[in-house]
Amino acid sequence: MAQAAAPVDKAAALRGSHLLTDFTDVGLKVLAELADQRSVGRGLFAFRAGDPSDALAFVAKGTLQLVPRDGGAALGEVAAGDTVGGLSLLVEGEHVLSAVAATDVELLQISRDVFEGMKKTHPRTALKLTLALAQDLAERLREARGPLREFLVWQISRRQAEGR
Repeated sequence: MAQAAAPVDKAAALRGSHLLTDFTDVGLKVLAELADQRSVGRGLFAFRAGDPSDALAFVAKGTLQLVPRDGGAALGEVAAGDTVGGLSLLVEGEHVLSAVAATDVELLQISRDVFEGMKKTHPRTALKLTLALAQDLAERLREARGPLREFLVWQISRRQAEGR
């Protein structure tokens, strides 16, 4: 029988997140109270490509390898301090990659439903998180190179022209 993982110090783990560097202790406390801890054993999937993406996950401990839908070599990895699924709080969609635990992993998750509730109960924290997600996306776009960058810029300008 698998032993339950020890509870993570949520506030400390969130304090180590690159996404939340501008958050105050109060904002981190709010997120820590709302986040659910999820354990993923080594070799197991945290999620699979094609699964609905409905939560922002902070990696509190361990490492996830990101692999393509059809398998193959890992395209990258995320470790403690990193996040996955951030856009799922803002738009509905699915995971485009699978995440496999390279080690035992502890995630702290904020679901879309919790985030929607946070907008009413803690609007400042929800706004700050939205702004942090937007800044993170902007930085990723800025760092993107070659065809990926061109595609993303084209897609954004197309949507703006269509009024979406």
